[in-house]
Amino acid sequence: MQDLTSYLVARAPEGMSYSDAVQLCLRLYCTVDGVPDALLPLSKETLAEVFSKLANAGWVRGGGVQEATTPRHWIEVIGAVLKRGPDVVDMGRGQALASQVRFVTERAAL
Repeated sequence: MQDLTSYLVARAPEGMSYSDAVQLCLRLYCTVDGVPDALLPLSKETLAEVFSKLANAGWVRGGGVQEATTPRHWIEVIGAVLKRGPDVVDMGRGQALASQVRFVTERAAL
């Protein structure tokens, strides 16, 4: 069974910017739609561990990365949804990033 860290590295070996990683993390916290069952469940703690590992490995790039290497940082990122409300999450960008790493669901043709 593949874990989420390996899955993301395999699907996007070039990594992503810190701001995109934040949006992907928040999207995965809000919905796991399209995520393979083998990678579930994705708790707040699991996401924090995964994204801190990715930041430590250099997969997450750009501003904010130095702080992003700890699970605590990602717990705080996720906590922003609860403190500041749903406007913290750009679900459109999150969905685009989820599609980039192939977290997609099949939709019935109209």
